[in-house]
Order: sequence, then C-alpha cells, then structure tokens
Amino acid sequence: MDETDRKILSCLQNNGRISNKELAQCVHLAPSAALKRLRRLEETGVITGYACRIDHGKIGLNMNVLISVITAEKAGHIEIGSKLAELPDVLDVFDVAGNTSYIIRAVVKDTSGLNDLIIRLGNIPGVVRTQTTLIMNMIKNELAFNFSQDEP
Repeated sequence: MDETDRKILSCLQNNGRISNKELAQCVHLAPSAALKRLRRLEETGVITGYACRIDHGKIGLNMNVLISVITAEKAGHIEIGSKLAELPDVLDVFDVAGNTSYIIRAVVKDTSGLNDLIIRLGNIPGVVRTQTTLIMNMIKNELAFNFSQDEP
C-alpha cells in the first residue's frame, strides 16, 4: 500500500458515494488508474464494504448501550459471539480479553426494549452474566481512520 492507496481510502472514507471521476480527481490519477487501484483494494480485502450511517434516534432507537457479556465459554471459542451477532439490535460484537468474554453495542427503543434484550442475552446457553452501560452521549463515533497520522 502506497501513499496513493492511502489517499484513495481517505477520499472514500470522507464520501463513500464518490464517483470514480471525482475519486480520480481527488488522488490526481486518470479515472482508469483510480478504478484499477480501487478494485485491487476491494479484491485484497482492504476495503470490506460500503455503508450508510444512520441516526438511530431519528428512527426511534433512542438508547445506545454497551453490554459486557460474561460466558462459560473457553477463551478463543466464539460460538456465543456468533449468537450475539445474530441479534437484530446488536450493532457490534467484540471478543475481548480480561474478565469479560464479549462487549456488545446495541440500540434499542427504550428501557422496555433494553430489558427484552437483556432477557434474550440471558437465554443464550453459556451466558453467565451481563453488565449494561448506558451511553449518554457519543463524543466520537468514527468509522474512518486518519491516514495523516504516522503509520505503525
């Protein structure tokens, strides 16, 4: 991956709906060269997909929560994680190290919806305990990586 690839990724992160012509202008390449690089980034799995961001509150999902899920599952097994990922109100599932097995982020309509989610989590075989943290304000919620910082 070179500087031009990083510029392509930055342009796409700023506007995932950018046309190939605009992308080419953004990175100072011919449209055919920009498209070739874009396809390579997709084929190699650097770009894993395109999405639209939704304001969950505007569609009635007013509670954003983090839930720690403690399981009886052995470390390195993610069967329960797969079951967590199937729940429609769960946005993210993280397999984590430490006292918690998973951390999930979910959106629900209200406290009744949260209670329902917690009951469903408790009904998954192997889930021992959950701990919920209500997100009061999202200070930063970025999907984009800042390529202007030093590379690792």
